[in-house]
Amino acid sequence: MNSFEPGEYVRLRSGGRKMQVIKDEAAESLPASSLVACEYRAKSRRVLGFYAANSLIRAQNPEHPVAAE
Repeated sequence: MNSFEPGEYVRLRSGGRKMQVIKDEAAESLPASSLVACEYRAKSRRVLGFYAANSLIRAQNPEHPVAAE
């Protein structure tokens, strides 16, 4: 089970693109699974993928950046 909700932005711990968590029926059918369905845009394509929850960290929403203090 993971703590990420649909609509949240995440990225891999090792770096990489910001991705948005999506709701996916395939992941819901596996209740003991730690996979998180995510998507991101690459050029004119939508790229979907499943990632292990322990490999992801939360990222700030690109539309609402946090102001630096």
